[in-house]
Order: sequence, then C-alpha cells, then structure tokens
Amino acid sequence: MAQIEGYWKGEMDLGVQKLETAFAIKAVENGYGATFDVPAQGAYDIPVDETTFHDGHLQLTMSAMGASYSGTLKGDVIEGEFTQHGMTFTLNLAKAEKKEQKKTRPQDPQPPFKYQIEEVTFVNEKEGNKLAGTLTIPEGEGPFPAMVLVSGSGQQDRDEELMNHRPFWVIADYCARHGIAVLRYDDRGVGGSDGEVKNATSMDFSYDAEAAFDYLCNRKEINASKVGIMGHSEGGVINFMVSSRRPEVAFLISLAGPSVNGIEVLKEQQAAILRASGMTEEMVQFNGNANAQMFDIIETSNSREEADSLLRQLVKGWGYNEELTEQTVGQMASPWMYYFLRYDPTDAIVKTNCPALLLNGSKDLQVIASQNLPGYEKIIAEHGKTNLTLRELPDLNHLFQHCETGSPNEYFEIEETISPEVLEMIVGFVKGIEK
Repeated sequence: MAQIEGYWKGEMDLGVQKLETAFAIKAVENGYGATFDVPAQGAYDIPVDETTFHDGHLQLTMSAMGASYSGTLKGDVIEGEFTQHGMTFTLNLAKAEKKEQKKTRPQDPQPPFKYQIEEVTFVNEKEGNKLAGTLTIPEGEGPFPAMVLVSGSGQQDRDEELMNHRPFWVIADYCARHGIAVLRYDDRGVGGSDGEVKNATSMDFSYDAEAAFDYLCNRKEINASKVGIMGHSEGGVINFMVSSRRPEVAFLISLAGPSVNGIEVLKEQQAAILRASGMTEEMVQFNGNANAQMFDIIETSNSREEADSLLRQLVKGWGYNEELTEQTVGQMASPWMYYFLRYDPTDAIVKTNCPALLLNGSKDLQVIASQNLPGYEKIIAEHGKTNLTLRELPDLNHLFQHCETGSPNEYFEIEETISPEVLEMIVGFVKGIEK
C-alpha cells in the first residue's frame, strides 16, 4: 500500500503558462483518501471525493471542480492526465515534500480593536436553519448605520476567506473604525451555520441574508432605518433579491454583482479566464462551443430533470465515459447551478428603490465590466432607475485588488486584500445616505 502513499507533484502545461499541482495520498480504512493542492493559487487540501488505486492505475475524482485525474504508476512516476470541464492536460507526478506558502496580508486587522466584537447567532425563520456570525459595533454613542455582508458563490466563511485573504474581515474592521456596524456570517453548512446546502439555490440563500438583515434591525445599537446589504459577486444578486421584497432595506452595495443571467456571465467568464491562462484561441472556441450546447439545454429545458437527461445524452455523444458524464451533468444540472444559470436579476433590480452603489473592476475576469455595467445602464435607461450609481474602477480584479491581468491565478500572489479606494467609497456612500 505504501507505494502510492505520499505527496505527488507535477506541472500542467496550459500553453504559455505552467500550473503546479499536487495530490496528497494516504491509506484509509477502506482503501485510499486524497486532497488536491494548487500552490500558485494558495489553494490547499481541496477534498478528493473518490480515490482508487488498483493494478498500478490511480483514479481521483473532484466533483465540486468538475475535475478528475487518471494515471498509471511507472517506477517513481505517475504518468497521467488531468481533465476538467471536458478539457484534458498531461500531468505527470513525482513524489515531493509539501511546502505550504504563506503570504503577507498587510490589511489583516490588528489589535487593539477600538470597537465591540460580538459573536452572534440568528435564525432563518422561513427554513428554520441557524446562522452564526460576527457583529462589529463602532465605539461611541449609537444607534449606528449598519450593513450585512453577503458572500459570493460557493460556501464560504464569515470572512469570505479565499487564498489566505479575508476581505469581509478587512471591510468590517474599516467600517467599524468609521462608525458603521457590520454583520458578517458563515454561509449555511460552514463554520457555526447549519442548513440544507445540497439542494439550495441563490433564492434560498437570500432568506439567510434577509434573516441577517432582520437581526440587525432589532439590535438596540443599530439605527433600523439605516440598515443595508452589501454583496460580492453572487452576493450582489442576493442583496437585490432581498431588497425587492423588503422595501425597508436602506441601501445596497454591489461588489461585482451581475446584471445579466448566469449563462451570459459564465460564457464571458470562461473565455476570458482561458485566454488569460494562455489557452490558444482555438481551444477557447472549442470550450465555448461545448459549453454553449450545454447552456442551450439549461436555458430551454422545462425542468431540471429534463436538463439532466438531455445533458447526459449530449456528453455521452461526445464520447465521455461514465465517470466524466456524471461529473459534468452533476455540476451543470445541480440545483444551485441550474437556478443560477437561468436567473435574470433584472426584475429584482427594477423593484429596488433604495440607493445602490454598483462597483466593477476594469480587470475583473469573472464578472466582466464591459458586459455587466452596460447591463445596469440598460436597466437604468428602460426603467428610469435614478437610484443606481455605477462605477468602473481601473486596474482592479474580481476581488477588487490592484492587479496586472485580472486572472484568478494572481489572487494569491497579490498582497493587497482589497483596494483602499474601495473601502473609502463604501464608507463614503453609507455616510452619504440621507437620514
């Protein structure tokens, strides 16, 4: 058994860029277990769902990433291929030592904290799940303006920690030092929060955010007439969902929140990231054509079950094996993805009448400014929405870091967690809301 155990590392050639990846494989009671690392992205210990090693053949499956690895042990090397979203790359692995990188994060809040920090819990009454978070309350006499922070896609902790960055903690600290209370919470199924995740959609998550809003409004230290919601990425869709049904929401801030449906977002996102990663235009087009066929099924299907069946037929027709078919269909037709791809935020944006600040980085490759801001401008023009303020911020990526290319591969290497100008804009906007 020990032959395959250990830390196996190699490089994938993505074109003009090589990406180092590694698997940590260990023996467990019924076979093997493994985790996946991408050191250049600060991503460590990503769970591998299924690990099998039989007759010299290694098979690893990472469903959440839509990825798998298949290789054969030959002496001291594993020769194989890494597949993700239908694209395959040669990846040969050799044993190495695991060296986790730690990066300086100069914006991480440091004591003394001249404000109150309180661990809190509250309940989403609609679904009955409990959520846990941290409330930061400014020093001095209240009641204070306040806001809820809502994270982007994927289950994240209250700090929205990503690649050793903690942007929500940085935002909460800055706001508390400038007279604004902040409630940030663990997404359901993370940290101290419970609740159903497998079948949950953005709409379900919006009721978690609404519960956080209600909790803030009922705190004596908070000015209930000046409570707003700030969302990042998918959170910038969720905050409009809440405000469209709760007119008492005082303000919204959207950090790279989409103005178009998920299909349009992902089409542009996938092409931009592949180009930034050094893919040839031929490969970008190949990937785009394959995704367009899947998106068309999602868009025109009458139900998630119908989409599941049609997607299965499509990818089997491409020659996918059973394992890759299950991975691809499981991701594309999951409850969250199916809902996100089809959801159009226009109606919720139109129904929102409170002041809203909508920010987008010019080098954001995930929610692209040249697609997203015109979407808001169209809504403004067609519906006379004078409450929306748009800002395109030069040289900032999806995390609102100053960057070179905007590629997610840069996020970990950049020391800055969030642009100081963005922090200033957030505070200035909230303080400028009329009483």
